[in-house]
Amino acid sequence: MMTENKISKRIDEIRASVNVPYLEVICNKNGETVYKDIFGYDIPENTYLQMYSCSKPVTAFAAMLLVDEGKLSLDDDVAKYLPEINNAFIIDENNVRKNPKNKMKVRHLFTMTAGFTYDFNAAPIKELAAKDPKASLRDFIGAFVNSPISFEPGEKFQYSLCHDVLAAVVEVASGERFSEFVKKRIFDPLGMKDSFFDNKKVPFAKMYTLDAEDKIVPTGNENGLIFTENYESGGAGLVAAIEDFSKFSRMLAAKGLTPDGTRLISEEAFELMRSEQIGQMSIKNKFVCAQGKDYGYGLGVRVRMVDTPWGLPKGEFGWDGAAGSYIMADPANNISIVIGMHLMSWYRIFAGKHLEIVRALYENLL
Repeated sequence: MMTENKISKRIDEIRASVNVPYLEVICNKNGETVYKDIFGYDIPENTYLQMYSCSKPVTAFAAMLLVDEGKLSLDDDVAKYLPEINNAFIIDENNVRKNPKNKMKVRHLFTMTAGFTYDFNAAPIKELAAKDPKASLRDFIGAFVNSPISFEPGEKFQYSLCHDVLAAVVEVASGERFSEFVKKRIFDPLGMKDSFFDNKKVPFAKMYTLDAEDKIVPTGNENGLIFTENYESGGAGLVAAIEDFSKFSRMLAAKGLTPDGTRLISEEAFELMRSEQIGQMSIKNKFVCAQGKDYGYGLGVRVRMVDTPWGLPKGEFGWDGAAGSYIMADPANNISIVIGMHLMSWYRIFAGKHLEIVRALYENLL
């Protein structure tokens, strides 16, 4: 068994091997924080981070709350909530514009199979942002379908703006602004006072990136996936302090229970969210989840498909973000881990190392 000092030494070795400026790790087991440390040569005075795609599990969970209540169905047409989706089109092999044969369903948004792209520089998006700097998430749906979708909904996987569109569905189905719904239904019950989607101004930890030679250099904190001051990105707009965000992962590890035993979501809906959904589609599209080939994709989260020899079980799930932050939940052992980073393009030098950190913790915890 590793002592806490040995864990910290091992994690710092992993960080130092590629010279990451800042790394924060928090691990909870059975609802209690069992490990917490911070590493690096540029430890921030504040810990607000751009969470980027670590936003996606929060958005997926928010949408699953509505599925659980019968206010939303995975098999609903997206156009039921967002009529602009009826304007979606594809360009066929003959360069002819056509309406899709398949209806875009809510499940396609969860699973990244709707046909959207991550081209945030598309002309309709840029034009709307320039024309109306106060345009909301809901306003941008029409801009998204002014560019062609890439394929028939449901036929391929493509990482994309799907979860931004899903956040807009949450707004319509709930009758509330996305950030307000998430705050009321997730953040407030969990006591998360330092996590938000509403674009308020906060002091961020310094952001870094990799240059063309993979040298770590400072960069700005601007999030290019937040198109206007009122745009709330369900896919990339979460800002959080890591210790605060760990409360969300702790709830996931407890299968939807808060520390006081309040159930936020039914076990049935919870299990559906972390069930693999896209199967052979991932192979056809050469899709590998961000933490490797042993993962499939569920409803907005990676899902582990095989046990590891060192204790990480099938069914562990989570995601990570463009600046290196990471979330995982292991309901079988009631363990959750979050890792905070602020390094864009991290995967070029840090790929696989999140799991090395998880392993260092598991070898002590199990």
